Amino acid sequence: MIYKLLFILALTLIGSSSNEDVLEWQENVQLKWSDFKGEPKDLGDIVAITSSGISFRFSIKEGNGEVIGFDTQVQAHFYPKRSWVHKKKSSDHILAHEQLHFDITELHARKFKKEITQLNISKDIKRDLNSTYKRINKEMTVMQHSYDIESNYSRNIIMQAAWKIKIDDALKVYDDYKKHP
Repeated sequence: MIYKLLFILALTLIGSSSNEDVLEWQENVQLKWSDFKGEPKDLGDIVAITSSGISFRFSIKEGNGEVIGFDTQVQAHFYPKRSWVHKKKSSDHILAHEQLHFDITELHARKFKKEITQLNISKDIKRDLNSTYKRINKEMTVMQHSYDIESNYSRNIIMQAAWKIKIDDALKVYDDYKKHP
């Protein structure tokens, strides 16, 4: 007897609600300031905050008490209601900085997809998927922080440009793992 057990994990850096509006990362679509729908907070010099994360779901196929396969779905999401901007202080340059945060999320979604293809089907697949997801999220958090520090939150224009090249190149490396229409 074969049956599917569906686990839905819509985990993000901050958490997720199933009723929450999300934008899925798309190659030829850039964020607009109108996508930032959250209430701005007074955090000193911070002009905008991007809330994004990786969600995934998986189903496990079992037969005769053994795992015989699994399917996954992985997406990079932007959360409009948790993302905000002080519109009077905004600029195209800062928007490009925020877009790169979303691009870093997509990069890690692709890395996760690649690693999923390398997992072995076993009774431990649920554990393996979850531990891989947690590790990828930690790596993404470190990169997001490094990006902000090295670019001085977009103020270091040279480093901002260097990060743009770095992330664009990395996305190309993982091109086989992007969502195809």
